[in-house]
Amino acid sequence: MVKKAYEQPYNESITDDAMLVQMANFPLHFSEGLKYNIKITTPEDLELAEKLMP
Repeated sequence: MVKKAYEQPYNESITDDAMLVQMANFPLHFSEGLKYNIKITTPEDLELAEKLMP
């Protein structure tokens, strides 16, 4: 599904895979993940991740 979505024409407003799949008219499904499975995108995120590591 994601591979098929990437075959669509480029759209600079798409920011992540979920949005790409949704814009390609595929259904999205969500499932509960782990509480500490965080995305690190800012220095603050990195600081939090370092605090969570053993």
